[in-house]
Amino acid sequence: MVRVDKTLKEVMEEKPASRWDPDYWHPKYEEILSQVKNGIDLIPLINILKEEIIAPDHVRASKGEKIGSSFSYEYRTLKDLLFTGLNYASTNYCSDNAGERLQRTSLRVDDILFAGSGIGAIGRIGIVEKLSAKKSCVGDLFILRSPSVDPFYLHIYLLTVFGQSQIEKIFHGIQSAKISTKEILAIKITIVSDKIQKNIKSEYKKMSAYHDKAMEGKKKSDEAAYKKNIEVAEKMLKDLIVRTEAVIRGERKDVI
Repeated sequence: MVRVDKTLKEVMEEKPASRWDPDYWHPKYEEILSQVKNGIDLIPLINILKEEIIAPDHVRASKGEKIGSSFSYEYRTLKDLLFTGLNYASTNYCSDNAGERLQRTSLRVDDILFAGSGIGAIGRIGIVEKLSAKKSCVGDLFILRSPSVDPFYLHIYLLTVFGQSQIEKIFHGIQSAKISTKEILAIKITIVSDKIQKNIKSEYKKMSAYHDKAMEGKKKSDEAAYKKNIEVAEKMLKDLIVRTEAVIRGERKDVI
């Protein structure tokens, strides 16, 4: 595919040495962002984070670190990023030496977890709504912390077609299934009003109540309760994403 909407100079400025996948250049990605309503700000993620992204690391057997059920540090990984929220029904733990070395990844409420590598990782996002009394650390996930926008809005935005298409584009532009801090920081974020952000958070919280019920059902091996509540949560979240996309396109004024 030959680009006709960019000059050679513009193409070369996008570091083509790391962009050999032709799908990266597909015009659909720019067309999606062009749907953002005039007057809605669209700025790089780097401009709305108050703290640096915490880059991923993981438990290392070479250092004598271990994963198991008898340790004191909760160890959150890709498996914990369910569509409707974190997996509270099944938790991995890691040894104290691993948890202490990974202390910089200790979780806080409202942290956004971003999958940057691994099979099935593309577009996997999670938000920390609550913490147990246990100490915690994270393996192979980026942590986005303290955005100047509501973290629940940022989370939902990254799940919309506007966020997911940019993440997909980045993964198409690299040879291995990994994404870098620099690439995440370049993702363009649309900024809607504080009122809309507040309503998105409120709607998300309604959905997450069903997610929590599903996790409780899973813990108790009550598959009927799990299935009933997770299906409701998934439907509510998909609907919230669609309504958020409509607001960003200017097709509706708010999500409620």
